Amino acid sequence: MYTHSDPTASRAIGAAEREWRRMTVLAYRYRTDPGAAKRIGDPQRIFTGIFSRPLTDPLEELEKAVSGRKTD
Repeated sequence: MYTHSDPTASRAIGAAEREWRRMTVLAYRYRTDPGAAKRIGDPQRIFTGIFSRPLTDPLEELEKAVSGRKTD
């Protein structure tokens, strides 16, 4: 996480990073666990805008992101 001299900017960036990680984990579960896919239902309802990307990224990239490894 990056820190800025502006505390409001730091909190906003931190919130966006946490939401991206949460959606990445959810997309990974959706794509690998049939039970999670059944509970989520229609993925287009949840994964909108920039959050639709984890549904199309390769599964290997999602695994790296979920496990915390570097994704270069």
